[in-house]
Amino acid sequence: MNIKGKEIGTGRPLVCVPIVEKTSEAILKEANMLAERPVDMIEWRIDWYENSDSGEALRNVTSELAKILKDKILLCTFRSKAQGGEREITREAYIEMLYNFAQQGKADILDVEVCELEQPRKVIEELHQHGAVVVASDHNFSKTPEVDIMTEKLLYMKKIGADIAKLAVMPNSREDVLKLLEATVKTKELCSDYPIITMSMGATGMISRIAGQTFGSCVTFAAVGKASAPGQMPLEDVMMILNKISESMEK
Repeated sequence: MNIKGKEIGTGRPLVCVPIVEKTSEAILKEANMLAERPVDMIEWRIDWYENSDSGEALRNVTSELAKILKDKILLCTFRSKAQGGEREITREAYIEMLYNFAQQGKADILDVEVCELEQPRKVIEELHQHGAVVVASDHNFSKTPEVDIMTEKLLYMKKIGADIAKLAVMPNSREDVLKLLEATVKTKELCSDYPIITMSMGATGMISRIAGQTFGSCVTFAAVGKASAPGQMPLEDVMMILNKISESMEK
């Protein structure tokens, strides 16, 4: 999959940096700064935004972000409380928000929390009709499920039509990190051309954020200032490590 000249799913994992600001002014200021940094993708975390319940405000900020970021992939995400986000949202309001983003057409990728929807396939089909690219997501901030369960989750996201699958879990041991990596490898063995994003969160799982090219995760998340999830490393460190790994693997 290629978006804005960036290949998702092969070679070095793309690096995504979140914008986690509360006001329109702060969001756009952060975007202008990130536009000059060596980052592939920007995730606007809408649940941090103080006017996230205003359709007009969301359209205005998204339009400005698209202008500022230009060659960066813009991923728009509302992370619900249940999935580790900053605020509550009703299912109806969440779906309406996704449809409005798809209809506006300024976001390059939309995050869809499939585990929080009753009919995720129907929602994804509707988003596709408006030309949206969908990353289905599932987050577990308390534990790491068994390998087969995580593999099934990732394959389920493909089955319901998501363009990319994302799974983030919390390790309670080093063995849990190995489980996440094994699930990643198993999924890629079954669906080699399907882009997946996986991560083991926190300090224990940090290795999973830089091992994507080896195990099969196509995007990793780094921080410039505030992080949006536990275990995100600084952008410069992530870029240096990923580039070194990529150079070594391509020799």
